[in-house]
Amino acid sequence: MWFYTYVVSLIIGLVFVVNPRFAHATMDPPSIANACNALAIETFGLKDLVLTITNSSKTGAGMKDVFNEFDNLFEGVLDNIGFVVGSQVIPDQADQQLVYQGYSYFVQAVFELMDGLSAGATAFITLDSHTKFRIPLEVQALGGVVDAYFFNIISVFPSNSSYYMQSNNQKDQVDTHFRQAVQAFDLATANTTSARRRL
Repeated sequence: MWFYTYVVSLIIGLVFVVNPRFAHATMDPPSIANACNALAIETFGLKDLVLTITNSSKTGAGMKDVFNEFDNLFEGVLDNIGFVVGSQVIPDQADQQLVYQGYSYFVQAVFELMDGLSAGATAFITLDSHTKFRIPLEVQALGGVVDAYFFNIISVFPSNSSYYMQSNNQKDQVDTHFRQAVQAFDLATANTTSARRRL
């Protein structure tokens, strides 16, 4: 299942590398940081929507909004990959810190979104049985573009810097959170199916 995410990330990366349209796309450090911050705010918004629906008693309320927000976030991350590809390694430590802060903010937003989905998996499946298939697919697709985006952000840090090491570590943690969210829906689906069989 996570081979799919790896393949998606690889394909996205190759598209941006070989496509001449993106060959000279670069961003300066403040722009990279601002883009990360904007994506983080959008991700926190989706997390809040997920929590609202999880705590809602209305069957299926807002599910269309969740899927629309997933699609918008996917497109936003995908667009930003194109902007950051080709950006130069940042020599100035203050600029490195600026980018790292934006990167970490987006990482935190992804953590909270995936944790919210994991915690609400059973509630989502109860509200709308289609989510047992669709949410994991949305998570995997988003995971693929986020992985590619983070790979390109990390490449702007000097390879011998602490920011390079720390951002790689955070990327690994993000991968784990995506995986846990998918597993939560798999487990919730299995438990829901078992409960129905016992009735």
